[in-house]
Amino acid sequence: MLLSKITINNFRLIVNAELDVHQNITLIVGRNNTAKTSCMNILEKVVKNRVLSYDDYPLQRRKYAFILLAQFMRKKITYEQLCKRLPLTSIEFLIDYSLDDAEDNLGALSPFIIDVDVDTTTALVKAEYSLKMDEESLRNCFHTCFYKDGTFALDPQETKEVCSANFSKMFELVIYAINPKDKADVQIKTQKELADLFPFYPIPAERVLGEATEQNYNSLGTLISSYFSVDIKNLDPKIAADVLKLRETVEEANKSIQRESSNLLSSIVGKAIGFGYPNGEELQLGVNTKLQIDNQIKDQTELTYTAPLAGEALPSSHNGLGYKNLIKMEFLLADFSEKIKQDHTACIPLLFVEEPESHMHPQMQHTFAGYLQTFLSKISDVHIQTFLTSHSAHIANTMDFSNIRYAQKTKRGVVYKDLGAFGAEDPENMDFIKKYLTLSRCDLFFADKVIFVEGASERLLVPDMIEKCDKSGLFAPITYKLPAQYYALIEIGGAYAYKFIPFVRFLGIPCLIITDIDAMKDGRTKSVVSKGKTTSNSTIKWWVRQVKGLPSADKSKIKLEDIINLTADEKTIDKCHIEFQVAENGLCGRSLEEAIKNVNRAFYGLADPVTEEKLEFTEKSKTDFALRLICDCPDYSIPKYLKDGLVWLNKQKVLV
Repeated sequence: MLLSKITINNFRLIVNAELDVHQNITLIVGRNNTAKTSCMNILEKVVKNRVLSYDDYPLQRRKYAFILLAQFMRKKITYEQLCKRLPLTSIEFLIDYSLDDAEDNLGALSPFIIDVDVDTTTALVKAEYSLKMDEESLRNCFHTCFYKDGTFALDPQETKEVCSANFSKMFELVIYAINPKDKADVQIKTQKELADLFPFYPIPAERVLGEATEQNYNSLGTLISSYFSVDIKNLDPKIAADVLKLRETVEEANKSIQRESSNLLSSIVGKAIGFGYPNGEELQLGVNTKLQIDNQIKDQTELTYTAPLAGEALPSSHNGLGYKNLIKMEFLLADFSEKIKQDHTACIPLLFVEEPESHMHPQMQHTFAGYLQTFLSKISDVHIQTFLTSHSAHIANTMDFSNIRYAQKTKRGVVYKDLGAFGAEDPENMDFIKKYLTLSRCDLFFADKVIFVEGASERLLVPDMIEKCDKSGLFAPITYKLPAQYYALIEIGGAYAYKFIPFVRFLGIPCLIITDIDAMKDGRTKSVVSKGKTTSNSTIKWWVRQVKGLPSADKSKIKLEDIINLTADEKTIDKCHIEFQVAENGLCGRSLEEAIKNVNRAFYGLADPVTEEKLEFTEKSKTDFALRLICDCPDYSIPKYLKDGLVWLNKQKVLV
């Protein structure tokens, strides 16, 4: 049995969002503050029976909730109507047990299967924070917020303060089993039944990495503790014999040291105490020592790092943070595995690791992501479904797209987009995109905006041009300007950029494509723009076909005239915009370098009359061309098509 989908309602940034859960590892990626960790938080709340706070309730819902409360306090709606209309915080779990045999013991899932139809292979579980404060108590709680001297007088600030102070008292967690074929068929279950179904183990980003810490939190000690408290039969057979020997040794040592300590201390106390008591007729003083070596082992055992040849050991504090983080997670995962083994009931263990890349170098991140599932399979016979959140391009690009969920923040709340589902619609393009992202370690998933450029010159010059546009006032009056935003600069070229367009449209990221017009006389011969008939640029061809409503597979020749005549509106499709060279000073270059020479003629020694042929780029290195421009001509002019594109991108809003 597997968790296949989670639906979250009204929790923090999430108003209503579905998260398709992968059978092994679900990686949640996205910009900062896009509710990646909120999944972990609400899972932990409902599985561990934590209260809901006012800060957990989404800002988008508060106004409507206060309106309903005011209507209730004015007796415009009944208490029952308030309960029915109030947007409640909840999470639904869809469990698929279609792969389990009919005779299999479904264990902790059994209480939630309420449909007796043998053809039903899914179960629906809902955890909801329902209004528990009765009508009279609710009116009394908010009376002073809405009435002054018997007259209705709403005090918004006091209402918020009272609501915040009493929020956890107003709501209680209720667990439901729902018939997936009849949503009206509902049974109330206990919170323990939910906790038994979903053993939940979070590893937060703020991990204590040291072994000896002020918090007295020792990951090795945590694992060792389990060896003294678990039945031997519940331990992994590979370590059971050694653990049994350890217990016997410790037990015998406990008895021996207690006897010896008690006898010695009794003698010392007896000789030290005088003043006539105790006399021979009274009970004599003695000492009973209660020492537990196993507690010392748990509390005082620390990791060391040993140099075998030297025969020396160093404390864990002398190791790098990256290794500490990795070792810490390995011990925590092993601890989770041991806890699962202690309970023989069939269940769905859920592991949530937040930002595992902390302190790890890129190669270690890559290895961790690739090896995690194998490691979990080695330490546990019970299948564990894992959730990861990450800001690492190395982890994201190691995972298959079927594992990745992109968290997009919108004005209506956060949505989780399944990259696997998108890839199934266009497998050929997705294969190319996956390979490119893997090779380039592209940080597309974490950007506010994205710029696709042709090559080395653009990659060097565009960041500088963005700063120049800002200083010249072209980005005014936008408050949050492009230089302060996080944009990904992706070098892809006009031959392949079009393959990314459907993908970035799916992600909803504003996208600027800066490419070359690449004028051609025919399909094989380069040409200056004034004499060109078509283009060799595949992305421009794709774009024109989209504008004209032609099939993507259409092979008809795209006229250069149609390209040049594209309007500003036609250069924009949804949140994507394309720019290429345009005529300036009476001429149009066919590449970035030619366009720059055209608007910086004095720097390049171009005397009138300047022709398209004189603009031709003949240097060997485009990188040298870009660096020489930046270093030797800091006040260079920016070609119009680049300014137009950057101004367009600056205006685009991240939230839609």
